[in-house]
Amino acid sequence: MNINQPLQYILKLCLLATTVNALAVNVVAAEVQIFGQDGRHGVDGRSGRDGNSATERIIRASEQLQTIDIFGTDGEAGESATSGEQASGCQQPQDVTVNVCGAKGGNGGNGGNGGRGGYGGNATVYFESLSQLKNVVLHNRGGRAGVGGKGGQAGSGCNCTQPRWTVNYCTWALMAQQINVDNAQWREVNRELFRCSGDAFYDEQQDRPQPAILDPNYRYGWKYIGLSQQRDFTCENGLTGQPGRNGIDGEPGSYGQVLLVKGTEIPQEQISYSDRVSLLVDRSIRLIKKNLSKKMGLQSLLGIGSDVRDSYRLLETVQNSFKVSWQTIKRPEDLGDPPLKTEITESGKLQFYIPGTLDYILNNSPNQTEITITGGIHPKRLGRFKFKGFDRFPDPRNFTLLDEGKLLGELKTVKLTIILSQNNSKVSEMSYPLVPHQPYPHWADAYQINLGDRFDSWLKPEQPVEYEIRIEQTAHSGVTYTSGMKIGFVVDKVTHSPDIQYYSGTTLTNLLKLINK
Repeated sequence: MNINQPLQYILKLCLLATTVNALAVNVVAAEVQIFGQDGRHGVDGRSGRDGNSATERIIRASEQLQTIDIFGTDGEAGESATSGEQASGCQQPQDVTVNVCGAKGGNGGNGGNGGRGGYGGNATVYFESLSQLKNVVLHNRGGRAGVGGKGGQAGSGCNCTQPRWTVNYCTWALMAQQINVDNAQWREVNRELFRCSGDAFYDEQQDRPQPAILDPNYRYGWKYIGLSQQRDFTCENGLTGQPGRNGIDGEPGSYGQVLLVKGTEIPQEQISYSDRVSLLVDRSIRLIKKNLSKKMGLQSLLGIGSDVRDSYRLLETVQNSFKVSWQTIKRPEDLGDPPLKTEITESGKLQFYIPGTLDYILNNSPNQTEITITGGIHPKRLGRFKFKGFDRFPDPRNFTLLDEGKLLGELKTVKLTIILSQNNSKVSEMSYPLVPHQPYPHWADAYQINLGDRFDSWLKPEQPVEYEIRIEQTAHSGVTYTSGMKIGFVVDKVTHSPDIQYYSGTTLTNLLKLINK
């Protein structure tokens, strides 16, 4: 048999290598092929369905025992996978001139994942007293997790029945003798390798090749030369498939949340109220605040047999009210009709934001606070001081201020601060308090200010300086409103109309913005 003739059966290519031992030459073996049919892979298992979550419930605790079941259902288990099939058609071809390996077994399928447990239902429990909660037996746990399915087993590959074998190759010489020529000699034409047993006597008798007729003028015959090559071939068992992985267990469903509400309903929250004073007079305004807190100990509050998480939320409401009474001959418009704002705290106390220009009294009772307005001033009368000029030219130590708001008798205190600056730096200052109801040298709310010799050291001829006159007006409420002016001049060159810049402090500016809205 010629070693180059094709095999009579179909073989698949396999990634193996073969070493050839040659008597005459070293030859690298030919391809490696597979016998048998690969096993089919297993089928993956179906994942389990998730459990159903419970719906939210509203519970009203009473003196009657009640049992409420709002638990989640269990997750479904995942299906197990099928195993991989064994390789089939595993008859190993014998004594072939090629390395062979068996077909592979099939992989096992993957198990299906377990379903998630359903969530327990949330519950809102209304109660009047803690003893009523003992009559509520609540079950709102989550559903159990579904277990994952088992992975399929791996299928086995084809095994070898002949792990190793040797194939011999002998050399034959093709001899030719010319016909019709006397005493013609046999002459060697070609040499070829043929598969043989390696036994010379047997090969010459049984495995002699058939001569080919290449030329009709010659007769041909084969001459046995001898064993030339030995090739070793191997068989590898087919690989076992991969086992399938087990499915992942699902997650357990969580407990539902529980909200305890003291009372029969959750009222609408109103934590602040603001309006102009004229619109608040003789009205009762109620403020409500909801306080939500996280607590532990639910299992000890509910009835025996409850299956709940120990943590819960508690909603409590606090409320209070206020009203405004008017006890002054002045009208709200006379006082600027400013806005008044009230807020309620977590403890239920009221915080009031009342403009400092109003005089008032707070009367507290268990469920209401009364704000009694007894007087006040219009905010626009604050910060109305004007500089009327220096009294003696060119002496800058005496000047007159006019309060166009005419407020001295209606305030708690008035304080003037005169600051002397040179080159934008303060060099000295003095305070000038004005106490209400004390006589001052003034006419029609005009105040004559005499600085004396306090600034004489800095009042040098032709020296540019600046007076800043800061006015602090404190109302009966204790709130101080600041305004002022800056006057620039040159010593000994004082004029009737110096450079004046008026300003208002932040507190006064914000108050005026409020009443102008």
